[in-house]
Amino acid sequence: MMADQLRNERKEIIEQFSSVPEKMRRVNEVSAQYNQKLEQYKQLNYTSSKENRDQRLMIYAEIKILGWILGKSEKEVLKALNQCVAGNPLGVNAVAEY
Repeated sequence: MMADQLRNERKEIIEQFSSVPEKMRRVNEVSAQYNQKLEQYKQLNYTSSKENRDQRLMIYAEIKILGWILGKSEKEVLKALNQCVAGNPLGVNAVAEY
């Protein structure tokens, strides 16, 4: 009896959330997020340390994906990432680490 009730609750939850369509993002929203992630990446490189390596990797991956969504070539995205690293006073080349 209890198992049937749980199954029914699960079905209801799945039906409730599966009917919600995914919202497409506008180009200017994706572009703004891309630029924001580049700025975050730049700030993380200024405070370069072992602790934030995972965070830099996640932002690096997000930047590459957002660049792909915007139709940028990998070369353009890497150039933008290298520009973030070039101004690093610590001299850490974060793009080369990955």
